Amino acid sequence: MYKGEAQSLMKKYSAAAAVISVVIFLVLSCEPDVETDYQAYMSDSPERAVLVLNGSAESISAIDPETESVYNDIQLVGYGSSSRAIPADILIYDEGIHVILSGQNSIESYNKNSLDYEAEHYFKNGYNPMSFISVPGTSWVFCAGFETDDVQPVDLSNPETGYSFVDSWTEVVLPDDADSEYQTTPTGTNAVGDNFSRSSSGGAVLSNGSESRLYVTNVRYDSSILLTESVSAGGYFREATLSIFSFNADAMVSGASDSSLAFELTAEINLEDIYYTAGADENYSEYLPGNGLNPQSAFILDNLLNIVCTGTNGGSTSYYSADEYIPDGFDQDDEKPGTNPDDGVILVLDISDPDEPSYLTHLHIGGSPVGCRESIDYDNKIVYLAGVGGLQSYQYGSTAGDYSVLHGYDDMIITADDVDSDYYAGLCYDSYSNKLFVSFYSNDSVNTIDISGSSPDFNYTEGSVFSVSDGPGALCIFER
Repeated sequence: MYKGEAQSLMKKYSAAAAVISVVIFLVLSCEPDVETDYQAYMSDSPERAVLVLNGSAESISAIDPETESVYNDIQLVGYGSSSRAIPADILIYDEGIHVILSGQNSIESYNKNSLDYEAEHYFKNGYNPMSFISVPGTSWVFCAGFETDDVQPVDLSNPETGYSFVDSWTEVVLPDDADSEYQTTPTGTNAVGDNFSRSSSGGAVLSNGSESRLYVTNVRYDSSILLTESVSAGGYFREATLSIFSFNADAMVSGASDSSLAFELTAEINLEDIYYTAGADENYSEYLPGNGLNPQSAFILDNLLNIVCTGTNGGSTSYYSADEYIPDGFDQDDEKPGTNPDDGVILVLDISDPDEPSYLTHLHIGGSPVGCRESIDYDNKIVYLAGVGGLQSYQYGSTAGDYSVLHGYDDMIITADDVDSDYYAGLCYDSYSNKLFVSFYSNDSVNTIDISGSSPDFNYTEGSVFSVSDGPGALCIFER
C-alpha cells in the first residue's frame, strides 16, 4: 500500500478504509520476486502454519510456528491476468486456500496441500472486492464490491459458478435540475436520501436457515465532496450506512439455483443517525463532510452486531488556516472534522429484530481500529484490532454492561515507533499457542505477541519477528 508519502496517505485509509489500499497498491506495488521458497516448504511440510498474504509482492508466505521457519512467496497470486492482482484477503475452507484479488476483481483458489492453482471466480470489471464474509456451516461466502456497490454470493466448493449481483442500496429519483449534492427523503432502501456511492466493504452473517441475514458495512468513501459551488475537498467519508439482505442459508448447497437463495436487499440504515441520536457524542450537532464513522469490519458476537468503525483519517490533527475554505460554524485554527486520529468507535447493535437493528452501546476505543476474521479470542471474549499506530482490544458480551475497552488509543498492546504512519495490516489470534501474529506492513515483517496471565488483564510480551515478503497483510491459520 504505501511506502514513504503513500504510507501516510494509506494509514487509516486502510487501517481506516480498506478503500485506499486498492488505489495505492496499484501505484506502488512491485513485481514479486521470482525466487520462491516453495520447494523448501513442500519438503518440510509443516502440520501447522501461519499463511501471510503479501499485498505488494502479490504472493503467499508461510511461517511454521513450531520451528520458526519462514517460507517466502510459496505461491504467487494473480498471474491469470496482465493487470495487477492487489490481493486483499485470504481464507482457508476445506481443502482450498482462497484469495481475493481486488485489482483483478476475482477469487483465486489453490489446493491446500499441493498449493496448485485450481479455480477462479471472476466478478466483473471494476468490482473491487475487499473481503470474504463467511456463511457459518457452509462453503459459501459473500463478497461486496467496493467500487460497484454490489454484493454477490460465491460457493467456494464450486467457485466458477456465478450467482446474481444484488445492489447494496436503491437509487432515489432526483429532479432533472438537481445537482450531485441534492438530497431527497430517505427510504427503506436508501438510508441517506442521496445517490452517492456506498463503498461496500465488510460485513457479518446472522445464520438462521431460511430467515438468514447479511449485514454489509458501507464506508461511503468519496474522493471529492463539494463544499461550495466552486470549492471541493477530496478524500472524505460520508454518513456510514448498513445494508441488510435476507437470504436462505438452507439452500446453500453445491449446485443451488440462483432463485433458491432468495438473496435480496431488505433495508439500509444510517449508522450516523443511530450513533448520534443515542447521544454517543454530546458535541455532535449535524453531519459534516469528513467525520463519517467509516465502518470497515463487523462481527456477530453473542447475538449482537459489533461494527468496528475505523474513523476518518490518520496521522496528525489538521486545523483550518486563513488561506482555505472554512465551512460555516468554524473559524481559523479550529480542528477540521475527521482529522483527529483518535476517533475509532465500536458500535454495538441489538439484532433481536434482524431487519431493524437498534443501538445498544458503543465504545470510544480511539485510534484507527480494524477487525480481522481470525483476531477474536472467543474463550475470553476479546476482540483484537489492528490499524495505524498499534494494536488495540476490547471485551464483548451479551449485554451492554459486558463491553469495555481493554487497550485503547492511549494504552495500545503494541505502540508503533511512528504512530502516524506505521501500519499493522493483519492480525491473527492463535489459540493453540496463545499468541498474536501481526502483519507489520510498514516493516515487511510478521511480529508475534506472547499472551500470559489471567483474563482480561493479560500480559502482552513482544516475541519473535519474522521477515516476510513485501507488504504483508491478511493472515490465516493453516492446519493439515
